Amino acid sequence: MVFRYFGAAIALGLGVVGAGLGEGHAAAKASEAITRQPAASVRIVNTMLVGQAVAESSSIFALVTALILIFQGGAGSGLVTGIAYLASGICIGIGTFGAGLGASLPVGKACLGVARQPRKNNVIVVTMLIGQSVSQTTAIFSLVIALILIFFV
Repeated sequence: MVFRYFGAAIALGLGVVGAGLGEGHAAAKASEAITRQPAASVRIVNTMLVGQAVAESSSIFALVTALILIFQGGAGSGLVTGIAYLASGICIGIGTFGAGLGASLPVGKACLGVARQPRKNNVIVVTMLIGQSVSQTTAIFSLVIALILIFFV
């Protein structure tokens, strides 16, 4: 039982820290971009908000896994099952930490890009979203493995 809670704490702790650091980085780059090009501030803020929403998705995966560990879990209660719960928390925590932090890097660069070339906003945002989508796949892989560990071990 205690392994479930430790797994949930690790999952959520690492998952939200990665997303929080990433979103803070994106906001810092957006602020830098606005100081360079105040006339494009609306486009820059919109780019930042869209990018932060995508970067936040990895922490939602961590939250869902933590809630499953706390309230659902699997049917077993032995040592092996407990270790599987703990491993699932570590898996999703590390996977979402990296994805949340990595998804913010394209956001920061996109905000700076919009400041330099406001007319290319649409192309820059699409490129940012593609880069973020690819960086989020590791969080999805981690989610799948964490769910397998919770329900099939």
